[in-house]
Amino acid sequence: MALDIPKEEVATIAALKALPAVSVEKLISALTTAPLISNPKDMAAYIVKQVPSIPAKELHPLLSTIYTFYYIRGLAGVSNDTFLQDLMDGIKDNSELPFTQKEYSSLQSRIKKLLNIDTLNAISKAARLQRDGERLYCEAKILSDIRPVFGNDPSVRPVGAVLTHTLKIGYHLARDHQEFHVVLESDDLEALSEVVSRAKLKEESLRDLLNNAKIPNLGE
Repeated sequence: MALDIPKEEVATIAALKALPAVSVEKLISALTTAPLISNPKDMAAYIVKQVPSIPAKELHPLLSTIYTFYYIRGLAGVSNDTFLQDLMDGIKDNSELPFTQKEYSSLQSRIKKLLNIDTLNAISKAARLQRDGERLYCEAKILSDIRPVFGNDPSVRPVGAVLTHTLKIGYHLARDHQEFHVVLESDDLEALSEVVSRAKLKEESLRDLLNNAKIPNLGE
């Protein structure tokens, strides 16, 4: 099934097609020998001197697109050949990418090589493991309000009020975006803050553990 090509990826795909063959080979070589760097911007900064024919301002978006391809393939859970064909079908169907058959075949060969780099396969696997769960956090917001307390006669001025906070958490379940709400009191805010602070301290300890063991941290 043809993949929809996001508008922000169209220019990068066109730029990839236009690169000289030698530049693509140097890019593949640089990525193959690079350390495991999970952020495409940091990876671009690391290999930029090895691919001087690709301007630095173009290298970062190019790597972002390549990383995205790996990530989507991992989420799709399909074979490499199936993903490549679906991706190329999406490119062929995109009116903003009017390639000739020769250009299309050349691009397919380039993308196939770029999607078969052990370094990026490891980074992609790490990203899948980090997000391996039934629900993936998306966003959160806390809505605060005053709730009036009325006496027996609701037409009379409220006898008091209470302060409430509603925690709204958005998450992804499979491909659907969903959310749920939790009502909090003031004490709950303090408790939640302490839980987050504790998690941050644990993360710092675990980062130190990885650094001391010389194990790359592949998370964002």
